[in-house]
Amino acid sequence: MASHKKVEAEFFTEYGEASRYQVQEVIGKGSYGVVGSAIDTNTGEKVAIKKINDIFEHVSDATRILREIKLLRLLKHPDVVEIKHIMLPPSRREFRDIYVVFELMESDLHQVIKANDDLTPEHHQFFLYQLLRGLKYIHAANVFHRDLKPKNVLANADCKLKKCDFGLARVSFNDAPSTIFWMDYVATRWYRAPELCGSFFSKYTAAIDIWSIGCIFAEILLGKPLFPGKNVVNQLDLITDLLGTPPAESIARIRNEKARRYLSGMRKKKPVPFSQKFPTADPLALRLLLRLLAFDPKDRPTAEEALSDPYLRGLLNVDREPSTQPISKLEFEFERRKVTKDDVRELIYREILEYHPQMLEEYLCDGEQTSFMYPSGVDRFKRQFAHLEEHYGNGEKGIPLLRQQASLPRERVSGGKDEKNEGDLEKHAGAGIETSVQGASRSNGTDADSQNGLSNAINTRGLFKSASISASKCIGVKPHNHLKEEPIEELSDELTEKMDVLN
Repeated sequence: MASHKKVEAEFFTEYGEASRYQVQEVIGKGSYGVVGSAIDTNTGEKVAIKKINDIFEHVSDATRILREIKLLRLLKHPDVVEIKHIMLPPSRREFRDIYVVFELMESDLHQVIKANDDLTPEHHQFFLYQLLRGLKYIHAANVFHRDLKPKNVLANADCKLKKCDFGLARVSFNDAPSTIFWMDYVATRWYRAPELCGSFFSKYTAAIDIWSIGCIFAEILLGKPLFPGKNVVNQLDLITDLLGTPPAESIARIRNEKARRYLSGMRKKKPVPFSQKFPTADPLALRLLLRLLAFDPKDRPTAEEALSDPYLRGLLNVDREPSTQPISKLEFEFERRKVTKDDVRELIYREILEYHPQMLEEYLCDGEQTSFMYPSGVDRFKRQFAHLEEHYGNGEKGIPLLRQQASLPRERVSGGKDEKNEGDLEKHAGAGIETSVQGASRSNGTDADSQNGLSNAINTRGLFKSASISASKCIGVKPHNHLKEEPIEELSDELTEKMDVLN
């Protein structure tokens, strides 16, 4: 009898796990769906749950979701946001929505920069260190993020940063033509490397992410975007206004003839000294920034090389900078073929099973067993989210009273299995980071900021001045009222003519 109850309890944990999360409030809404904060009733931990609606309406959107959840499972690093769990859908072949549980972050770097005009040199240094440390790991896995910007870097008040939104990322395989001819959307314009403006280079490298990190770091120093271009040509004009006209050898390597002609015909511009553009910044910081923002990608350092720059010498510690092996091409074979909606549904379902070991084992043993309706608890979540969405913006945080699962399908409970609950993801190895950064204390008298190994670090409980918490606490949240990176404005005649040269 005791053994039967144990199996029954394991069954409920495995298949009806949604009941362990208590949704508290909606913290963001967008075209993809809704994000809610929640409490894990098993651990008391706060998490963020992203409900993604109608994911198979467009195959391209479903593929992006598949790519992101797969990459976030494979990239285990303290500077990359963690997926803690994905809810098991009630049916393998008919589900349309998914619920992804993330670690809850307080804000994002865009909000931090916007709300704080007095970040210290120690903040600048520590932020850049984390940005480069995470990028070193990502690039070691042969992954290009391709959309790095402040809104895609989550932040906590203890100054911890984590990269998110890997939907546009790609894995680079040496034998894959797609590494040479990626023509889809890459990077928000303001943070886009010059070789991506006007398709200057038919092949691009991990250096595109280094440029984006340079733009983000410049924004941290300035308190505003460095290159807020209104269009492609204006973006190039802003870049060359600061960096000067690129040398003839760099222009000669540009494969796009129209782009080559445009830059060759551009009036000669002298570079602006960075000490003039950033008068209060550390000279060592500006020397590194100049390397990160080299016009020619071959002149930019790798993330690993940038980490060894004298500016970061006080933080450099190879033991805290783990590397990894390149991701196997088998994980992303779907990128190399045309996939249907049903293909992507099956691939996403298979990815979800990584968070459900018992189901994964059964799936691998008998891939065709299936149309069984699991008591996944997703219906319970739908009711909670529907209630909260209805009252979103009214300040209501409560949840409706809900009934618990009334029964379990006993025929699915195998009496003799002695399974361990392996549903939890591995904890990040070395998630804490010790640093000797001193002098940035603006504490309100608490010791809360010493958590996560940040002893003797930047104490910034007052880092976020705004009393309200940004709706972008969780991966992918895009508030409707945020500052737009790419304002839509009518082009002047001069800009229209320049655009025609590139098109």
